[in-house]
Order: sequence, then structure tokens, then C-alpha cells
Amino acid sequence: MQGVRPRFAAVVNEFWSGSHADMLVGRLHDGYEVLWTPTEPLCELAALHVMDPGPTDLGERRALDWGVRPSRRLGEALSVGGAGMDVDGVVLIAERNPRSGRPEEFDERGRPKDRRHEMFMEVAGECERFGRPVPVFLDKHLGNTWEEISEVYDTARRLSIPLMAGSSVPVTVRCPPVEVPVGSRVKEVVAVATGSGEPPIFHPLEMVQSMIERRAGFETGVASVRFVSGERFWEAFTNGGLWSRELADAAIEAVPHYAGGAREYYMRYPSPGADGLATSPQGHEEAVVVDYNDGTRVSVLLLTGFMLRRAVAVKVAETAEPLVTWTPTGSKLADVPMVGAPVAARGQKKPPTWNFDHLAHFVDRFMFTRQSPFPIERTVLTSGILDAVAASGQLGGEAVDTPHLAIGYRPPTSAGQLMRRADGHSA
Repeated sequence: MQGVRPRFAAVVNEFWSGSHADMLVGRLHDGYEVLWTPTEPLCELAALHVMDPGPTDLGERRALDWGVRPSRRLGEALSVGGAGMDVDGVVLIAERNPRSGRPEEFDERGRPKDRRHEMFMEVAGECERFGRPVPVFLDKHLGNTWEEISEVYDTARRLSIPLMAGSSVPVTVRCPPVEVPVGSRVKEVVAVATGSGEPPIFHPLEMVQSMIERRAGFETGVASVRFVSGERFWEAFTNGGLWSRELADAAIEAVPHYAGGAREYYMRYPSPGADGLATSPQGHEEAVVVDYNDGTRVSVLLLTGFMLRRAVAVKVAETAEPLVTWTPTGSKLADVPMVGAPVAARGQKKPPTWNFDHLAHFVDRFMFTRQSPFPIERTVLTSGILDAVAASGQLGGEAVDTPHLAIGYRPPTSAGQLMRRADGHSA
């Protein structure tokens, strides 16, 4: 590549083999693949700082191998000798995972603790100190409480820091490549996923949000959020009332899952309890129900073990059949063959997917152009939903009103595409 490339710093919480830092920063340094085509990055990695290196950490070795500046403090990653910022952007990854060799920590609501808010605010402080608002990418959500989320967003706006955040799932392939037509009247959405903790909730929320923000009137925000688990989950799953069984079935049937019903699966494959004895079912069935200000309802169902992929079914008023799609990322059980693209042999581990290649492509372009490919308000909203999920869980599953999530925004559009609001005026 000719000319001088913009230089960026990577500030990560931990760096172990297969971590988000490894998968994303590695691609931003080495290059990534777009539609089977190896692509050279537009930007150059200048510095790497690992905030909490654990026993399995590879950050120092990677910095040495790559010939980039290793930094023992965040400020050193952004400037040499404190004389001024010498990078043109920052990638922040606040992952906390036991695979780092350190146990996870949780707050009083049971949410995993991480340093994403702290990391961003320190970078923002350096931007303000040197009068240089460089673009910042923050992996996944913006903060662990609404106070943190709103402070990150407000600080970025106050200092004119270009901010991009979110999941890799909205930018990876969909099978089939379904989109909600612009201006469609979305009635309800059901997503199914697998996993435990926050990521299996956040990733489908981001995927759904990237699809339904194109609906008639565009995004107007969320009215309430409810966390559902245990027998309440099975009551809703069996008898309806909270989400459409038709949509749930359509999403489940779109992706690999164990034969037979979900409830039957948990009865057949019980999980070990705290005392080591089998219990059934236990902690594998959860849902998040989100009611939007315009009447749209989104439900994310976690059926860990039974489901082997993420899938989404969208009911729009304009079509009789739901729009259904799935992504090839997600958990993989060894004794169930993977289907879809790419296909693994029976018992083979899930092969690498494109989600981090695609995310690297968009982050790279963001650092180069200083313009996020999608509105930051999307991830402000999904981050706020995740915070409300924790609040509802503390209240035993009661619905939590979210007037602070009355966040309206317009989605990105194709060049030259004419978009119209529900009232018929040009967008």
C-alpha cells in the first residue's frame, strides 16, 4: 500500500489464544479476508497495551513478534514520552474470560465486571488533554450500568470523538442473506441462541437491532424489558403469551438442534447441580422480552445445549411467512455435525468463521475514514437493554420500565436509496 497509513493503538484487558484481542487485533495487524479475498489493512498497528495480563497472556510476545510498541501503561500506548498523541485511533477490547487464567468477577447484580468504561474514559481524557479526538472502537457494549453507558456516549459527543461499538454478529454472513425491507411494519421478532451469561443475549440483540432499525418510522426506543427464566419460561414457551410460538418454532427449525422438543431435551440430559447430583432442567432456559415504543416486541430465547446456532424469525405485516435467517457463529457440540457454510466433519471442531474478518474490515475502515459504518445509538440501545435485563433479574423477572431508552435514530442506507418515513415525507 502506498503512502502513510493511519496508525492505531490496541488497548485490551487480556490477550490469550483465541481471545477477542487475538482474533480482532491479529487480523487488523496481519490482514483479513473479505469474500474469500485476503485484504491488506488500511491502518497500521502502532502499540499494544494489555491491562490485566493473566497466566496465559500472549500480549508481550505478540508485540515483540509484530514489532509494535509494548506499553505498560495505557498512556504509553497513545503517546511517546507524554509529548502528544502519536496514534490516529484506538481499539478497546475489555473481554474478561476464565481462559485468561484469572477467574471472572461479578457485581451485586450478577453482571461480569470489566474495565470497558474505565478504559474509554482514560482514552477520552488523553484525547481531551492533547486536543486530539481520535476515533475509538469499543468491542461489544458501552458499559455495565446505564450511568457508565450514558457517560461514554455523552463524553464522546462532548469531545467530538468518533465512536464505534458493538458485536461482530450484525456484520457477518446471514444464511439466507435476509434483510427487513426499509419501511416494513415489523410486528414481532423471536431470536433463539445458545450459551450462558451476557454474550448470548447481547449478540442476538445486536443482530435483531441491525435488522429492525429499518422498519417503518425507524428506531424510537424501548419501553420496557423483562427477564424470564425457570418455570415462567416453560409456561411461556409451551402456552404462549409472551412470544409467538410460530416464530419460535420457525427460528428453531432453521438451525441445528437436538431431535425432539426443548423441554424433553433438558429432561433427557440433566445438568449437574451444585452438589454434583443431576438436576433437570437447571439454568439453561432463559428469555429476554423487549417491548419497543412503537409496539414491536423482541424476544431472545436461550436454549443452551438444545440449540447449536443463533437464528432470528421476523414477522412483518407485508408478508404471510416470517423472514428467517441464521448466522454460522455459535456453540458447537462435538457429537452433532455442523451444517451450513462451512461444513465440518462429524466430531470436528467448529472451523473459523468470518465474523472477526468482517468486523476487522469495518473497524479498519472506521479508523481510516473516522466515520462509523452504523449509528452508535444502536449499541447505546442494546447496552441499555442489557442493563435493564440485570435489573429485571434482580426483581424476580418483573418488567422494568425504560423511559431512558427512548432513543431514536435512523439506520444507514445504501447510496442513492430513497427512504420515506411512515408519514410519507422523504427521509
